[in-house]
Amino acid sequence: ARARAGGANCRACSFRQGVQQRGGGGGSSSLGGKMEADIPAGFSRLDVDTLAHVASFLPCSEVLGLDCVCREWACAFRPPRLSLHITRVSLRGTPLSSALRAFARRFPALSTLSLRGSDACGRDVGVLCTSFRSLISLDLSGCDALQDAHVAAIGAALPQLQMLSLSGCRDVSDAGLAALLAHCRSLSSLLLGWCDISDFGLLSLSSISTSLTSLDLSGCAMLTDRGVAALMRRCPRLASLQLEGCREVSGWALATVTPRLRELTLSGATLVTDAGVGAVARACTGLRQIALRQCRSISDAALATLAAHCASLTALDVARCGVVTDRGVSKLAAGCSQLASLQLEGHADVTDASLHALAAGCPKLSLLNLWVCSNVTDAGVAALAQACPNLTSLDVRLCSKVGAVAVSALAAHCPSLTALYTERAGPVDDEAVVRLAAGCPRLALLDLGMQDNLTDAALLAVAERCSQLRSLSVAYCKQLTDAGVSTLVAACPQLSTLDLNNCTLLTQTTLEAIAAHCPRLQSLDLGGQPGSGQRLATDAGLLELAAACHGLRSLNIRYCSDVSAEAVERIKDLLCANVQVRQ
Repeated sequence: ARARAGGANCRACSFRQGVQQRGGGGGSSSLGGKMEADIPAGFSRLDVDTLAHVASFLPCSEVLGLDCVCREWACAFRPPRLSLHITRVSLRGTPLSSALRAFARRFPALSTLSLRGSDACGRDVGVLCTSFRSLISLDLSGCDALQDAHVAAIGAALPQLQMLSLSGCRDVSDAGLAALLAHCRSLSSLLLGWCDISDFGLLSLSSISTSLTSLDLSGCAMLTDRGVAALMRRCPRLASLQLEGCREVSGWALATVTPRLRELTLSGATLVTDAGVGAVARACTGLRQIALRQCRSISDAALATLAAHCASLTALDVARCGVVTDRGVSKLAAGCSQLASLQLEGHADVTDASLHALAAGCPKLSLLNLWVCSNVTDAGVAALAQACPNLTSLDVRLCSKVGAVAVSALAAHCPSLTALYTERAGPVDDEAVVRLAAGCPRLALLDLGMQDNLTDAALLAVAERCSQLRSLSVAYCKQLTDAGVSTLVAACPQLSTLDLNNCTLLTQTTLEAIAAHCPRLQSLDLGGQPGSGQRLATDAGLLELAAACHGLRSLNIRYCSDVSAEAVERIKDLLCANVQVRQ
């Protein structure tokens, strides 16, 4: 990074000298003098907003390199670094407390810090509290070693916090929350998902009732209707509320909810019924997003009520609910013309009639999940694609009547498509994928699993047109060869997820290509089946991969008989134990 930054400095100096020389040419001395006077002496002459804009385009490692070039550059690029994200993977074995001290010296004015997935412990919290006094946003999600005493220390040291995430910190209880809120009175966003919070703990939220606008209580199993109802009365400014997995909460608890509520998640709250959703819809006519996934008592009646009272609804998740049919979807489409995201996963009673209704009533639809909607066909998807050109994500996995015709329709009418899932759908051939790649060059996620008609021709088309691809699944595509996969990975350097499960013709050549061209790889599936003859994974190939792909977190090598236990341990050492290896 320092070398690259130094090169940039040299180029900047060369540019300045060139301008001065050109400005000093014959007959242009006054203009040249003016240009020379206008040339800034260095980046320190730029204002803070401009520097922040420049720094926003650079990864943290590059900014650190610029910081090391010279004093002038250090002064220029330290202040703009206002946010930082540190994970266990990025640390690569460095103690978090040491990294925090180093970053504090470089960026004393840091305002946003994310330690999500860093395994921060009490010692790290102590360093954080003494080193970053300007923080207004702190993310400690998944740091399950934290306890009430650590949360209390954060509150005492950082009373100015406006956003705090403690999701997954299972030992944080009502006592820790009360100690935190005794100091942090300006919190507007508080994430407590899967913490040990009860109705009693919600009482302490009254101290931030005037500032709190977003609250996540997902997985807090001790919450009941009584506590949530009291919360609604105490927090009139609440705009976003997450209650996923709160099994003792029903929709009736939200009957007195503030009309300002715009986002509500009740997924997995099994006591929620059509009547409860109706109470919410009547109280919050401005509701924009509601998630009811796996609420088994939800049916078409809830969709009809939402359509009647929430005309501004933009996102609805009713995946794997009770009984949702064409009747409910048709009413929803007629009443919610602003709908952009709809999750219908698992509803076999949804047919092409629903897709025609959505095509007629929801032209802004951009995301549609039809996974396991087995009665949807090519004709319905084609009609939807023609009417909804802004479609960016479509899931038709296990829709056996949707295949190449639908994919071709998407290619013709949906140029903004970025995600397509077709695993175990109807047959998709090379020609359809070629059309898809040509018509949808922004594809970032493509799932072609179980499409055993595909050959290298499909991959070559994707490689040529879809350079932004980040996730690809070609599991069980048994006609693919090293040539096709190697060409694709060389053309798609942003690839982070790759599923090659049971691609039996692939060899170590593919693994070498992945190691050479996919530095951002995070998940790789090389697994097979008993007796499948999987030849892709070997000790040497996997060690080369681990040395090149430092961010690898998930590796499946089940039934790869050529991989030894010693090589697996060596891979874990190379990746600082950050990788999960499935064998």
